[in-house]
Amino acid sequence: MFEKCKKGDIIEKTGALICQARVSVGHSGEVLLVIPRAASYKPNALYRVVFYDPVLGRVTCRCRLSASFPLPGGELSSLRCEILEQLNQEQRRQDVKVPLDMTVMLHAVYQPGDTSRMPEAGVPSTIVNISAGGVYLRAPLMMDKGRRVWFDFQIDRENVTLSAQVLRRDNAALSSNHQIHYGYGCKFINMLSKHEAALRSFIFQLQRQQRKQD
Repeated sequence: MFEKCKKGDIIEKTGALICQARVSVGHSGEVLLVIPRAASYKPNALYRVVFYDPVLGRVTCRCRLSASFPLPGGELSSLRCEILEQLNQEQRRQDVKVPLDMTVMLHAVYQPGDTSRMPEAGVPSTIVNISAGGVYLRAPLMMDKGRRVWFDFQIDRENVTLSAQVLRRDNAALSSNHQIHYGYGCKFINMLSKHEAALRSFIFQLQRQQRKQD
């Protein structure tokens, strides 16, 4: 089921994150998890595991976790994950959007007809919301549908370059400093599966934090 899945989260009944896990599928179809040896859980107990699959999306399952086996090197352990029940699935077309309000330096591919070239450092733009499939930005430049853009985004303390394509442009609005900004709905393109899995995990954790604040 999760042949292409590389990452998952092990969740307590309280909703707390126990740890992130590296996911693999054995020849017999059994799901194997690699976790930090320091992670604390009860062998043979039931836990929710959120799988971040590049095809299936985010799939939450009720699972029984076996005792762990230390791996060479001393920092990681391996365990078997028996999937008992699928609880939820959010496919790519149903990706959850979460509000963010984050400033990034936006870059765009130069096209004939542009009145000026993009500064090498990019243009300060605001992420209004983000999902594993796309992003909504406000930027002080006019771009047409189809324009390719990119920006650096920090996930798990790693700077990842996310590339996107403009799907629509909304009407201009004045920002607080009286500068004209346009709204852009974009879809991510050419994203590595490991970056998509990391982004899904980031969004899931951000959504959980926002729910606690409500």
